[in-house]
Amino acid sequence: MRAAFGAVLAGLVLSVACGGEDAGPRPEPTYCRAIEPLSDVADPGSRAADCSVLDGLEIFLLDDFEPGTSRTGWYINNDRTAEQEPAPEIDPIPTEPIPGGRCRGYESADPPMRCRDPEAKRGECDEVAELASDHAVHIRSGFLSNDGGVFGRTLPREGCLAPDEDDPSSLCPYRPGPPEVGPCSFGEAHSPPLKGCNAAQDFSDWDGVVFWARKAPGSYTGVRVRMSDVNTDESSCVCNSFTDQNDTSDGCDKFGSYVNLETDFRAFLVPFREMQQEGWGLSMPQLDTSELLSVGVGYGRGSWDIWIDDMGFYRSKR
Repeated sequence: MRAAFGAVLAGLVLSVACGGEDAGPRPEPTYCRAIEPLSDVADPGSRAADCSVLDGLEIFLLDDFEPGTSRTGWYINNDRTAEQEPAPEIDPIPTEPIPGGRCRGYESADPPMRCRDPEAKRGECDEVAELASDHAVHIRSGFLSNDGGVFGRTLPREGCLAPDEDDPSSLCPYRPGPPEVGPCSFGEAHSPPLKGCNAAQDFSDWDGVVFWARKAPGSYTGVRVRMSDVNTDESSCVCNSFTDQNDTSDGCDKFGSYVNLETDFRAFLVPFREMQQEGWGLSMPQLDTSELLSVGVGYGRGSWDIWIDDMGFYRSKR
C-alpha cells in the first residue's frame, strides 16, 4: 500500500503549473507548516450539483465513502512538509459529513446504472446507481512545499511471487524507495516490488475514471487523476520505484490527467484515452486498462482544502 505513493514524486510538482496557478519560488521545507485558514470567507459549502451528468452511463463504484459501506484499502500520503488532515498513512481514512448532502432526491428518466462486476458486459447492469451522498473524504493541509500528496487505492491483483533466495527468478532487482521524510514526520517504509503481479480485474471495457470533488475557497485548484498498470506501478517490478535521479528513464511514470476543482461539487469524467505519462520515467505507448493496479488523485505543492467522493469507473450503456 505504501508503495503506491512511490519514492519518486517529481511528477506531482507539475500539478500546480498544469492547474493554472503559480505558487511562486519554492520555499525551503525547514519547518512543519500548520493548517491555516485559506480564505477570509468561511467555506459556504457547495451549491446544488448537476446530477444529470451521469445520466446514460454505467458505473463501477470503488467506494461511496458512506459510514457502514466505505472500504479499507485507500491510502493517503504527502511529502511531510506540512500538517494534514487526514494524517498521512492513516488507515482507515475517515470521512466527513457533506454540509447539505449532494444529489438528494434526484430523479432521472435515464439514470446511471451500477455494475457490481467490472467484467459485466456493457448494457447488462440493471441496478440504478444511488447518487445521493452524505459523506466524503475531506483533505486539508498546510503549505506542502516539496512534492505535495496523493489519495488513492490499490486495485485487486494476483500472481505476485513471494521472494525466494533459492530461486533467483523470483527476485525483483529493484528495491523500494526510502520512507518520506520531512520536518513534520518520518513515513513508513515502502513495500518491496514483486515479480509476477497482474491485475485481478479487467477494466478494458470501461471508458475512464469518475469521481465527485470540490474545493473550499482559497484552496489550490489543479489535481491529477492518475492510474498505474503493470508497467508503471511501483509494486510490479517492471519499472524502478527508486530510480536514479540522474537518469529516471526506468522510473514508474504513471498515466494521468489534470482537472481543476471548483467550489461546487462536480462529477468529473476522466477518459482513459486522454491520460498521459509526464515524460520523466519508463515510457509506454498507452495505459493498459486490462492490467490496472492503482487509481489515485495527486495534489501537488500548495495549500489544500478539497473534498473527494464516489470514485470509480464509468462507461456508456451502449
